[in-house]
Amino acid sequence: MLVPVITGPDLAPAFNNVTPALTGALAAPYFMKNKKIYLINIIFVSILFGASAFCRTLPQFYTLAVVRGIFATGATMLPVLILITNWFQKKRALAISIAMAGSVIGGSLLSPVIWGWIEGAGWQKAYIYLGIMMLAVLVPLTLFVVKSRSSDRGLKPYGAEDGAEKTDKNSLPGQGMGEWNPLLSELRRLPVFWIFIAGALCVAFVGAILSHIPSALMDAGYSPVFAASVASLYLAIAIPGKLVLGDVFDRKGARAGILVGNIAFILTPVTLLFITHKPMVYVMALVFGLGTCIGTVTNSILTSKLFGAEHYAENYGFVSMFTNAGYMLGVPAIELSYDVTESYNMAWILLALLGVLMTAALLYAADYSRRRNEDAATGIPAPAADGQAV
Repeated sequence: MLVPVITGPDLAPAFNNVTPALTGALAAPYFMKNKKIYLINIIFVSILFGASAFCRTLPQFYTLAVVRGIFATGATMLPVLILITNWFQKKRALAISIAMAGSVIGGSLLSPVIWGWIEGAGWQKAYIYLGIMMLAVLVPLTLFVVKSRSSDRGLKPYGAEDGAEKTDKNSLPGQGMGEWNPLLSELRRLPVFWIFIAGALCVAFVGAILSHIPSALMDAGYSPVFAASVASLYLAIAIPGKLVLGDVFDRKGARAGILVGNIAFILTPVTLLFITHKPMVYVMALVFGLGTCIGTVTNSILTSKLFGAEHYAENYGFVSMFTNAGYMLGVPAIELSYDVTESYNMAWILLALLGVLMTAALLYAADYSRRRNEDAATGIPAPAADGQAV
């Protein structure tokens, strides 16, 4: 039997998420104003990746991961989401999905390259090569290609010219029309916002299942090679899956996107209960390939759809603190469940139940936002989350 233990490599992603969780809300508003901050973060992350080659002890790796996390907030997903929000009014969800699918494609292409570096030159030089490659590719792109807003190129956001946000059924009723674009200070006083955050945190917590599926397959008696092939399969499914989910959000609205993504995700731990039967492994790969898309697509899209785009950077920066924390807690929690029960089954059952709760929380937040915009459009005071007028 394969018994997973909490080791340094297992905790590295969690440590790397500590400081992004703490700094995201503080840094986010500045990305709306100056891309130089993005450039500075890219340079420091690249240098710190190269510096990992000189670490020799576990505390050194952890310390460097924490420092790297300070700059990772501004060098990865957050600025990409802000740029898309600035450039797109129409088809924003699809644009986010395409960007997130690109991360999967890039990771798939880069993984064999990195393994080649490790096998040919050792892990230390692989870190150095990775840092150099990041500098050589990302710095020129940021300097010469990235523009913070469409107006920087004399353009309007996609969809603005035809009033997309006013007529497009892609959004919740009234969303994007300017009726409700609350500041973070306002949102933090609303119980519904904390219900939404609880749902977003649960999305990331349940998403930590990604780190354990290969171990679960080997624990069920499959070879490491087969487990790796299954991982490749569900990652390949995730590429079109992100596009499908983004299109559902755009065409059918927030509630449909929540249901499609979350139902697929809830089915993942359910199917994992039966992976000793090989056909069920492929069913699991299919539903997880579709469901795992909610980890990178749902929270980012819903923050814009439910609470508007005007203050997206600040609002999503705050939400991202909790999504990072959810993943950080989910990885060791699943391992702890295995250590206590000597089986993954209890963890899968609890994650499925948690998936139902997160779906209810997100649907409640979406319904509140819909009512808020409908009432604002008619001039009627909107109901607060506690049932009182605001």
